[in-house]
Amino acid sequence: MMLKIWNDYYLDASRVCYTLKKAHTKVDGGVEYNICTYHTRLEEALAEAVRCTIREGVASGELKEWEQVRAELQRLESEARGLLQSICSADKDFAPALKNDRNNKCA
Repeated sequence: MMLKIWNDYYLDASRVCYTLKKAHTKVDGGVEYNICTYHTRLEEALAEAVRCTIREGVASGELKEWEQVRAELQRLESEARGLLQSICSADKDFAPALKNDRNNKCA
């Protein structure tokens, strides 16, 4: 089962890593998921989804001004932080065991 992050971005996982995927519609109308990147940490996968979304916005012409890029970056980062915080707060007892360093990381 994959988790939808936003837009066409999804998170999949195996026993060893998270996989950031992007959905697209095939010619026959079905949905296919292309692998974007592999990550060992959840927050890295979400950060890459932010970067890809911004890059696509600039490439498509949707984001034309620096102020638009800044606003969209802030919105996406806030959404990604919210996703991480909802997970971390639910597993508060396990958080110390899951942290790999001094940063606020939970998986």
